[in-house]
Amino acid sequence: MTTFIQFCSPEWLQRCLRATVLAVAAAVAVPALVQAQGVTATLDNAASTERLIAEFGGWIGNHHDADQLITTLRSGRPTATAGAASREPATGALGYGEVRLALKLAQGALAQQGVAYPDAAQLQAALHGGVLHTAQGEQTLEGVLPLKAQGTGWATMADRYGLTTEDMLPPPGKPVVVKRLMEPSAKAKAKAGAKGKAKTSAKAKSSPKGKAGAKSGVKKATGKATKAASSKAKPAAAKK
Repeated sequence: MTTFIQFCSPEWLQRCLRATVLAVAAAVAVPALVQAQGVTATLDNAASTERLIAEFGGWIGNHHDADQLITTLRSGRPTATAGAASREPATGALGYGEVRLALKLAQGALAQQGVAYPDAAQLQAALHGGVLHTAQGEQTLEGVLPLKAQGTGWATMADRYGLTTEDMLPPPGKPVVVKRLMEPSAKAKAKAGAKGKAKTSAKAKSSPKGKAGAKSGVKKATGKATKAASSKAKPAAAKK
C-alpha cells in the first residue's frame, strides 16, 4: 500500500504527472465525433494520418510503408504481407494518440540499441517483440504492443526507454488563421461611389436615349442662335 510519505514524494508525483500527460496526449489525437441528422461522422481521419506520416514517415522508411503501418495499428488488422504492418497488434485497434505513443516508444527502444533508422525486421521487433539484429549483435525485445496489452503504462515504458515527457508530446501544429472581412473605409466608399456615378454617366451617353437627348439639345441651341441673329438683322435693315 502506498504510504502518505510515498504519496507526497517528488518522484511519485512526477510519475503521476507524466502518466496524466501521456494519457491526455493519447486522447487528444482521437478524431472528434459529430452527430448530424442521426448520422455519426468521423472527422479529420485523413488529416490525423497525414500528421503521423509527416512525423514518422522518414523514420519508418517511406510514405507508403508508414501509411500501411498506421492503418494496421488503427484498425487492428494486418495490411501488408511482410514487416510490422503484417502482424496483428496485440493491443487491438489503437486511437491516433496511442498510435503515436507506440511509434515514439518503438523509436526509443531502438535508439537504446543504436538503431536510428530501422529496417522492416527491426521495426517489427520493436513494436511486436522478437529478436533484434544489429551490428553489435542480437537482442531480444519484448515489444511495445505486447507490453501495452499486458497492462504496462505508457509512462512506465517511457522510463524504460529513456524518454522524457517532452519527448512523448506531439509536435506543435500550425495555427489556424481565420480571415476576417473588414468593413470598407470612408475613402473606399467614396471612391466606389464616384466610380459608380462615372459608369452611370457613361452608360447614359452611350445609350440611344442619351444620344437623342444630346442631338435635340444641339438643335435647340442652334435654333436659338438663328433666332437671335435674325432679330438683330431686322432693326439694321429698318434703319437703312
